[in-house]
Amino acid sequence: MDWVRVIWGVGWASVAVGLPTSHSLISLGVGIIGLLGLAYPYFRQQLCSTLKEWLPLASPFWLLYLLHGLSWIYTEDKAQWLVEMRIKLPMLFLLPWAHVGWRLLSARERAAIQGLFQLSVGAVGLIAVGKVLQNPTWALHELREGRAIPLSTGISHIYYGGLVGMALLWLWFWPEIGPRWLKVGWTILHLVILHTLALRTALLGIYGAAGVLWLYWLLGRKRQWGWAIGGLVTGISAGVLLVRFFPPLHQRWQHFREDIARYAPGANVTHTSVTRRLIALEASWQVFRKAPWWGVGMADNSKEVFEATATLPYFWEFPNYVLPHNQFVEYAVGLGLIGLSVFLSFWVLAARQGLTWQGLGWLVYWFLLMQVEAFLERQVGITAFLWGTGMVWSRRSAHMS
Repeated sequence: MDWVRVIWGVGWASVAVGLPTSHSLISLGVGIIGLLGLAYPYFRQQLCSTLKEWLPLASPFWLLYLLHGLSWIYTEDKAQWLVEMRIKLPMLFLLPWAHVGWRLLSARERAAIQGLFQLSVGAVGLIAVGKVLQNPTWALHELREGRAIPLSTGISHIYYGGLVGMALLWLWFWPEIGPRWLKVGWTILHLVILHTLALRTALLGIYGAAGVLWLYWLLGRKRQWGWAIGGLVTGISAGVLLVRFFPPLHQRWQHFREDIARYAPGANVTHTSVTRRLIALEASWQVFRKAPWWGVGMADNSKEVFEATATLPYFWEFPNYVLPHNQFVEYAVGLGLIGLSVFLSFWVLAARQGLTWQGLGWLVYWFLLMQVEAFLERQVGITAFLWGTGMVWSRRSAHMS
């Protein structure tokens, strides 16, 4: 049993280090977790004993994977379908295995794995911040045009930002991570990384989740309506003042207004950002109407949306199309109302599981992230979400040491 536990821990450590650094390490870790969990009787027994509790959270992902598989019948791009099935394979086991595995690990082992994740995320961020300070123009190009953190790993800045926010939340979820001074230090580091690299998606998720948790505490726990209303007014006022007088935010607001002004038939939208996303939503609606119940197949989403975009009345100097960057829209287009309903059922079922403040913060954070990126369509995103959800929900287990 000892050597099995060691290998099991290596699998989780490989995921922890690999998420911000290496797709290969992610695959290695997930493979160890999945294969060892199936091969070793003790782990199978532990899974069966906790599966009843996990059915409400795991079953939507099992059904989504089944729908992905059935879409082979009408999917045109069979090669991409195989890629999608491989990327989404963790849907079948990673969420409940994360719960079982995290419960079986000792507090010291959990702390070590969490420490590896925090160190990996922090190291990537510090190197990226150093490159931004050394050459801001080049780093800005890498982040905004190359869409990658300026490192050889090539991880998308959106997905990396999601990991930083995830690490920040976890600091306050796990008492075994370390003393308060260490958590405060890591919190400051992660916030510096988020703001220096301007990782807007993660900032939206973190501040949005913090705001919801604050309201939940004031209204749900303290019944302090006056403080809640006053805080909302203060927050909105501060935001307006920052946009008006803080140069980076003011400039961003001006770009946003100029972008929106181009969202009109016949306008040149080649180099826009927000406008192209609005056009992608418009194209997605057209594709959705073709097969509203079962969708066009996740593997055909890109092709179908891009073909619809080309027919819309906008001017392009060259094809510069984008997808809607929304996980809910992706499921609506790819798997129709059936798939979207299954995905929505996860959020409903999770919210009815007796939310702690950790669970609420986790759900709000990822719900916001998925409004601006289809995180479950990439290996990093789906692994982080399923692994993290399993660990956060394991806090509810009475067996947690």
